[in-house]
Amino acid sequence: MVQRIGNSRGYEPIPEGLRALTALLVLREKIIKPLLTANGQREPGAKPANPTPIDYHYESLRSGMRELFKELGMAA
Repeated sequence: MVQRIGNSRGYEPIPEGLRALTALLVLREKIIKPLLTANGQREPGAKPANPTPIDYHYESLRSGMRELFKELGMAA
């Protein structure tokens, strides 16, 4: 994720490392946190009147995460 700057003690990020860090940050903030929050809710809210493919993917992720948490003993 970083490389040494010449013979100094300093380091600088490399493009691949920045992309990896950004992907992990987005994954944590936009996917994992909302899924953990939604996992605590017993009954899901009202379903959208016109669900989009993203709504179906989100529900699939949510149910998959719920099963994973149950398997790991982390179910709320």
